[in-house]
Amino acid sequence: MFAVVVTLEANPGRVEDLISALEANAKHSRTEETCLKWEWSRHVSEPNQFAIYELYTDTEAFAAHKASEHFAEWKAATEGVLAWKKAGQYIVSDPDPQR
Repeated sequence: MFAVVVTLEANPGRVEDLISALEANAKHSRTEETCLKWEWSRHVSEPNQFAIYELYTDTEAFAAHKASEHFAEWKAATEGVLAWKKAGQYIVSDPDPQR
């Protein structure tokens, strides 16, 4: 499995725009057969900061996700909305046996 962890922050006054973009991306990403999990969270004490956790079957699945129309829509929707973004890609070494 392949995981992507993204942390990001909305520009002041753009939180609602970011939440709308996150919801749209989540809706479409969750329909991808090779996307096993796609969730976002809001920071407890920094309300402009968010995290995304994505889990795919493999790196090819993530590449397909990035090539999708809804990913292009995500990029367009967050243009000018994000103060910063940091993403990391990981090979899952110890998957949860309950999933």
